[in-house]
Amino acid sequence: MEKLAWIEILDRHSDVCMRYPVLEWPVKFGRAYYSDIVVDDPYVAPHHIEINPAGNNCYRILGLGSINGMTINKMACSNSEAIISANDIVRIGHTQLRIRPVDFVVIAEKPLKSVTWMRSWPGLVMGCLTLLFAHFLTLWLEYNRDEIYKLLVAPLLSDIPALLVWAGFWALIGKVLSGRANFVAHGVIASFVAALLMLLYGFVFGYIDFSLNTSVTTNVLSGVIGILVVCWLLYRHVGLVSRVNKVKLGISMVVFSISLVGIDFSIAKWSGDDDLSRMSYLRTIGPPYLLLSHGKSLDEFLQGAANLKLRLDD
Repeated sequence: MEKLAWIEILDRHSDVCMRYPVLEWPVKFGRAYYSDIVVDDPYVAPHHIEINPAGNNCYRILGLGSINGMTINKMACSNSEAIISANDIVRIGHTQLRIRPVDFVVIAEKPLKSVTWMRSWPGLVMGCLTLLFAHFLTLWLEYNRDEIYKLLVAPLLSDIPALLVWAGFWALIGKVLSGRANFVAHGVIASFVAALLMLLYGFVFGYIDFSLNTSVTTNVLSGVIGILVVCWLLYRHVGLVSRVNKVKLGISMVVFSISLVGIDFSIAKWSGDDDLSRMSYLRTIGPPYLLLSHGKSLDEFLQGAANLKLRLDD
């Protein structure tokens, strides 16, 4: 028999989870086993709705006297009858459905993104090596000959196990939610982001402050940049384990980032006045040729020391 239309059952993300071909009209929808389409939804009546064509690729939905009725595009339908188009979503109980004609025009094919290296084992090995190098570099800058074992062994003993646990955690969530673990992809993302954070906090921020003779980067910008990088990491992980719309996910991460920055600023503001650990001083000493701004004069240094003494005396 010729197919007349398709009835699609949608999940909560409005993705199609099942399709039923329509071979004749009308189509009765409900929990009764002699319905044309049977659903296992306790909030759907045995005879819930009846579907008929209404012309121009529209369809008439007739309610059959159920308790819960129906909604059209998340709007409650006060009438027992409604006319819908191919893009309208009907909800009965906890079940969402959509009706598409056989000549419905689908969107064009999307090109595949060239990110196969992120899902390959060589990509994961490259990420691990980058992470180990970043950790080695930050330790080497603070090298102490009495702790040579820390310089050589610590990255291997701490970074790789932590990376595997982190990637495994997200892979488990992905397996449960979407049926795909993507362990390698999670490992690649986490390794490169962790390496970036190590380089920023262990190398870049300190030398920028030393070069410019300021502590703004370490004390202010580092917190904001770190939060943004972590939120981008979470964005990539969540994007792999769910089918959340990318725009909605991006907006959520932006709001989350702003919230974290606000919390960090508030904590620093409340506890910064009397906390000596937040005093403005440079923690990095670099070679003189990296110093792009002149240091303070002797008079400025003595005045700063006097001001500090007054603060401590208070």
